Amino acid sequence: MSSSPPDDARRIFSGIGATYERAGAVLSFGQDARWRERLVESLQARPDDVVLDVATGTGLVARAVSERYGCDVVGLDRSANMLSAAVARNGHTPLVLARAESLPFPDESFDHLTFTYLLRYVDDPTATMRELARVVRPGGRIAALDFGVPPNPILRTLWRAYTTVGLPLIGRVISRQWAGVGAFLRGSIERFNAAHSQYALERYWCEAGLVDVHVHRMSFGAGVVMTALKAAGTTETLSSRREPPGLGRLGRLPSARGPSVVPAAAFYALAPGSWRDYWTLLHPPYTAWHLSYVLLGAALAPMPDPWIVAGSLLAFFLAVGVASHAFDELQGRPLGTRIPSSVLLALGSLALIGAIGLGIVAASQLGPWFLAIVVIGALLVISYGLELPIVHSDIGFALAWGGFPVVASAAANGAAPLPTTVAAVGATLLSLAQRRLSTPVRRIRRKALDVSGTVRFRDGTTETLDRGALIASPEAGLRLLWLAMVALSIGALAARWSG
Repeated sequence: MSSSPPDDARRIFSGIGATYERAGAVLSFGQDARWRERLVESLQARPDDVVLDVATGTGLVARAVSERYGCDVVGLDRSANMLSAAVARNGHTPLVLARAESLPFPDESFDHLTFTYLLRYVDDPTATMRELARVVRPGGRIAALDFGVPPNPILRTLWRAYTTVGLPLIGRVISRQWAGVGAFLRGSIERFNAAHSQYALERYWCEAGLVDVHVHRMSFGAGVVMTALKAAGTTETLSSRREPPGLGRLGRLPSARGPSVVPAAAFYALAPGSWRDYWTLLHPPYTAWHLSYVLLGAALAPMPDPWIVAGSLLAFFLAVGVASHAFDELQGRPLGTRIPSSVLLALGSLALIGAIGLGIVAASQLGPWFLAIVVIGALLVISYGLELPIVHSDIGFALAWGGFPVVASAAANGAAPLPTTVAAVGATLLSLAQRRLSTPVRRIRRKALDVSGTVRFRDGTTETLDRGALIASPEAGLRLLWLAMVALSIGALAARWSG
């Protein structure tokens, strides 16, 4: 008689606690860290909350929740080896050796609960979800992370190729034990997703008494973050625990109805649907801003070639304006467009191929050395589409979309190294400033459920803070900056040509 999936998991994952975090990052090409970050971000805990992290493993999520929210976290896992590794990394988190199917806690013991890669390793996912929900207080949030299978046929084929061949091979480089883990995961993921559709998973959550279930697909569907609220009791009951008079805990939790007015995903975004989605996808102000760096780089050369400038503009428009934004929209629909995933994939792929083709044509005129720039540009677009930290960090974004266009355009037109370097540093700093302004605005527009507060000035006057007040000033600066950069770069290039 063959062993069950839970038995297989215990056998294969036993003894890998010491290398778990490093190997997970390598095997997922850094995506596991992004998925866990989204999981922690979605929890929305408060400093006085108590969170249970089930299947805590080495405590990655438990540590991240504690660091982000300053709240108390209890980690639980059935593997003593994993818990030993968790103690070695952070001895401050209380850890419990127990099974998720039978939690050793009274009803409604925790404010929130998280779990990662769990349901594939239990015999009865429905009963396990009920048990997890049992220990969460009404109004509390449950957030989970698990593997998925990309729904797009082309991406699913690539995913299967990697999980079938790549995972075991890379795992073997780490250790023989990890080679077994890599070989096990593909079958485990496929079997679970075949037996339990996304619809079935959501039904399990709802049957456990959870409401407002949300599903966030990441990395083209290879990672899935799910969140939900436990059906709340009365406001009086919830407000009686650790709350100032007049403010119930339910008042701090998101309403199942959501906000009355949902703001646009960006100041340039149009209402979803039809051609408007493609306008929004192009990020017109930011694309124009990034293309201005191409003109700035050309203006550094003594005699910029109009054909090279035009070709560079078209190549960067295809690579940055179309390909990178199409691939980015595939990752969780941050702009909320209704463009089919197959269209986004085709649009991004064709645009990237077109940009590479233009780069090869340029290399035939400028010399083989220019192919290095073409390769770097293509890798930057792909890395951005996969949301790899190397490009999706603030400095990575600034170097990729600020400094690199200046260097590429200046080199193509024969500019001297010193002015090219100085201008590239300036463009990088400007893009970094853009990122620092746009990131908090984007978080408020796309993620904030409610914004309220008051500023009290020394003269006794007050000013109400709301969503609009927090967004207005940074966005006004962004609107002016992209126009200023376009005007300055056009002026600089025009001065060079008219001189």
